[in-house]
Amino acid sequence: MGQKIKLWKNSIRDIIKCIGLVLCFMIMEMVFRIQPEIGVRYVLVTDKVPVLFDFFYGIIFMILIAVIPAKWKKLKRGTYIVFYTFLGFFMLSQYIYCRIFDRIYGLKTLQYVGEGSDFAAMVFSYFDRSFFMFLLMLILIGVIGWFLLPDFPFPLSGWKKAVIAALLSTGSIAGILLLPCLLKAPPESGKGAYWFKKTVYEEWTDNKRAVSMFGAYEFLFRDCYLFLQKTEVSEEDVAYVTEYFSENIQTENHMTSILEGKNLILVLMESIDDWLVNEETMPTICKMMEEGIQFTNMYTPIFGSAATLNSEFCSYTGLTAPADGTPLVYYTNLHYPYSLPNLFRGSGYIARSFHYNLGEFYNRQNIHASIGFEEYVSYLNYEEDKIAQHDNILTENEELYQKLTENTPFFDFVITFSAHSTIGATKSYSHADEALELYPEYLGKYDSEEMDSISAKARLTDDMFAGLLERLKEDDFLKDTVIIAYGDHYDYTILDQNYLKELSNAENVYELSKTPFFIWSEGIEAQKITKVVNTTDIYPTICNLFGLDNQNCFIGNDIFDETYQGYAYWQDGSYIISEGAFYGSKGSYIGEIEDKKKEEMEKLVSEKLKINQLVLETDYFRDFEKRN
Repeated sequence: MGQKIKLWKNSIRDIIKCIGLVLCFMIMEMVFRIQPEIGVRYVLVTDKVPVLFDFFYGIIFMILIAVIPAKWKKLKRGTYIVFYTFLGFFMLSQYIYCRIFDRIYGLKTLQYVGEGSDFAAMVFSYFDRSFFMFLLMLILIGVIGWFLLPDFPFPLSGWKKAVIAALLSTGSIAGILLLPCLLKAPPESGKGAYWFKKTVYEEWTDNKRAVSMFGAYEFLFRDCYLFLQKTEVSEEDVAYVTEYFSENIQTENHMTSILEGKNLILVLMESIDDWLVNEETMPTICKMMEEGIQFTNMYTPIFGSAATLNSEFCSYTGLTAPADGTPLVYYTNLHYPYSLPNLFRGSGYIARSFHYNLGEFYNRQNIHASIGFEEYVSYLNYEEDKIAQHDNILTENEELYQKLTENTPFFDFVITFSAHSTIGATKSYSHADEALELYPEYLGKYDSEEMDSISAKARLTDDMFAGLLERLKEDDFLKDTVIIAYGDHYDYTILDQNYLKELSNAENVYELSKTPFFIWSEGIEAQKITKVVNTTDIYPTICNLFGLDNQNCFIGNDIFDETYQGYAYWQDGSYIISEGAFYGSKGSYIGEIEDKKKEEMEKLVSEKLKINQLVLETDYFRDFEKRN
């Protein structure tokens, strides 16, 4: 009798341990989601969906460890260490990534890991008090779990143990599979539809929102499932895109074809933020803005996984990078007959692209070739590394300048580099010290080494524009050349984001995305356009100015279209309009936006995100002419 009581006491002890280990995995995930940087908007107790997902996954994790026989103690403990370490590393890496980019990465994003290796040093800058507090909490939970490592209840062995394990596992897997089916479907119309959990789960394009709604465990496994799943596109999808483009009519206006036949130098200004554009730091650009067309409310939202690559792709195709994080290299073999380089080449232009990095970086050489550029020109093939990092190499290196201007008319796409990354990255890569040696007047200007550094480097970019105007004038190209320049993104590598917000007069990451954009041409009428515009508007605007027939195949708007009121939007459903804004991470509205306008904007953003994804997934333009 005493032996049976002892067995049942051990059994109760092991049951408590099993429950305790499940709770450890649940609490681990909850601690991750409540970190301010992750931006969870939902109360953990009242929002049952992520808690239920955590519970089911916790049971499965516990079973995988508990079924290992007690006699294999080292295997049991080793399995727990490997398993917990993997989950812990996943959460810590997401925590750091989210602090830098305000996003959660998925498996598709990892395709860019090699290109990000130069910024590894910047990651260590985020090992601060909040990071170590989070790390300490994970370690504490892990240690508790270590002491709770359970066996199955002691009296259960053999087939009983297998049956209980199978029932618990089956029930948990069934719960995980059934829970999405129970999510409430959105109404066919009405504001708020974009934020319904079922919509988020099915579309799965906003990783941060997915984590907040379903938990890190479900995100991890569903992301793996979608990564391995082959995308299937239906005829209905193609028909939906066709109908959208057929209604997307670009009409002529007072600016149509006014620059037709002129050379175009389109400049993507790496990391040039709006606060950097002032008379002291960037006098040449300030002068060009005053003399040309300045867009004072330009926003460059980050879509997909690579900010710069997204902005450049958007400007010459009229499409954004995939919102689900799929690298653009996956779409290298797609057809882009209406890209800017192809449209200009169809009008007798030569189309080239210029950048510091070698073509292998981000696979730009192949991407640019697929887009329609005839040649990718890397500065590293003309000068040593340090000199090649300075943007003014484009005009100071005679071979490069001749390449830029040979054969007319020309369409040259230039990606600047000098302002790329602050001292948060490795100093050798960001060449901060060298920039400050050239422009020592920026030392101590902002009481911040980061801001001093980025200002000096921005001056190098301005030097390129000054040299470009001078050389083009000397060689009699200036009167026939248009320069259009835009920022690719705000400088998210700056560690002191609060100071950055202060300098940019921004309240949040959305407002930080405001960047410079201008059009300059000798003799053009000076204008200031104050409407809210975004990166997708660059392509149709250029097409209108140069009289290029793009068959209305774009998702943005011609900025000079008087019927276009202007807006900027993000892949999480956020948007900014003249009346106010909707900030997705907080679920809050700013300003006076009528309910009808909220509904219209929600539908508009959702539709544009969907159309963009379908165009890429279907290789829509491959058979475009046959369908039309």
